[in-house]
Amino acid sequence: MTCKICKFGGTSISNDERCQYALNIVKKMSHTSKVVVVISAMGRKGDPYATDTLSELGNAYLSEQEKARLLSMGELVSSISFCAKLREMGLNAYALSFRESGIISDDNYECANVIKLDNSEIIKLLEAYDILIVCGFVAMNGLGEITTLGRGGSDYTTVLVAKMLEINEVEIYTDVDGIYDSDPKKNIHAKRYQEITYHHMLSLRCRVLHDQCVEYARKNKIRIHLKGTFSNEDGTIVS
Repeated sequence: MTCKICKFGGTSISNDERCQYALNIVKKMSHTSKVVVVISAMGRKGDPYATDTLSELGNAYLSEQEKARLLSMGELVSSISFCAKLREMGLNAYALSFRESGIISDDNYECANVIKLDNSEIIKLLEAYDILIVCGFVAMNGLGEITTLGRGGSDYTTVLVAKMLEINEVEIYTDVDGIYDSDPKKNIHAKRYQEITYHHMLSLRCRVLHDQCVEYARKNKIRIHLKGTFSNEDGTIVS
């Protein structure tokens, strides 16, 4: 089967209007292939289910395990909400549980190291569904406890899923339409790259993509196509 992998950041799904763009992109992809969607928590700090907002619900008295469970709720809510909207559009979608995602880590609950990828569940589910939604940022340790992959970890999840399914390209959608040589919000003359190397991407320190994601993509020869959710521009390819 052919399969495409895409990821949507929190600002791409922060409200119903913005989310509809993401839903339409996935629907179009599903016409020609299976689709695995990696999803972030909705919105930014101040929005109800954003990671930073959830973090403020806890305090120093929580254990690391409890904090990881708290922070994972943002992606869980996003994945199920996105799945519900896809089904409302008549699409055959399923939101994976943390266990079904198959990303196994060590016991570092706040910034886990991935030690194993188990594709058995996701392969089985791809046979039954046209679209799968995976929670970004979240893994599980050997005891089945929730761990998190660090800030921006949903980008990393995307290339991990690509490796798991032996797919050599992912599409990452965000609120910017590519990678620039300077901040386009501050410099109207900023140049957008059509293509950029992994090394150059890392040297920019622009925070558009998670460094661990870029490093993993480089080691495993996975192309990253960064696109704007709300733009028709071609975006930037990192390869």
